[in-house]
Formats: sequence, structure tokens, C-alpha cells
Amino acid sequence: MDKENSGRSFVVGFLVGGVVGSVLTLWLAPKARRQMRERGIDVGGRLGGLGALIKEKGDEFMARAREVIKQAVEEGKKASDESRSELEEKYGKTGKE
Repeated sequence: MDKENSGRSFVVGFLVGGVVGSVLTLWLAPKARRQMRERGIDVGGRLGGLGALIKEKGDEFMARAREVIKQAVEEGKKASDESRSELEEKYGKTGKE
């Protein structure tokens, strides 16, 4: 992984962590929630929308991760098969025939 990609991943993770932490704080702190309701801020509706967004982005991330892992496994199998073929050609088959 190159430095630019890892830096971007860190920033995204940092922001998502900050949002999740803020949401959990408001959700778990009844006094703060009550005060916000008194001021006319609907935390519950926003939490539902934010939760749906987080789930959607998490699902997208997992789908991409699965595809990358699948591709890496396929490339590994291909490289293994090629190496095996090269070694069998070079040294001939060994074992019970």
C-alpha cells in the first residue's frame, strides 16, 4: 500500500471515527439528547439517517475488500501453478508414478 493511499485511509477512518463517536455520545447521553430536543434539534432522525449511511458505506467497503481478496487469491493460485509447472519442467516429475 502506498503512502498516499494509506494517508487517505487514515483520514477517512479518523473522520468516520469522529462521527461515530459523536453519534454514540449523543445517543447514549440522555441529558444532552433532551437538551437538543428542547432546542428543536431532532437527533433521533439524524441518527437513523447516519446509521443507514454508515451501513451503506460499510457494505460498499466490504464488497470492494472481498473483490480485492478474491483477485489476490486468484493471482496467487496462478503464480503457484506457473511455478509448479516450471519446476516440473526443470526437474521432471518426482514421486510415485
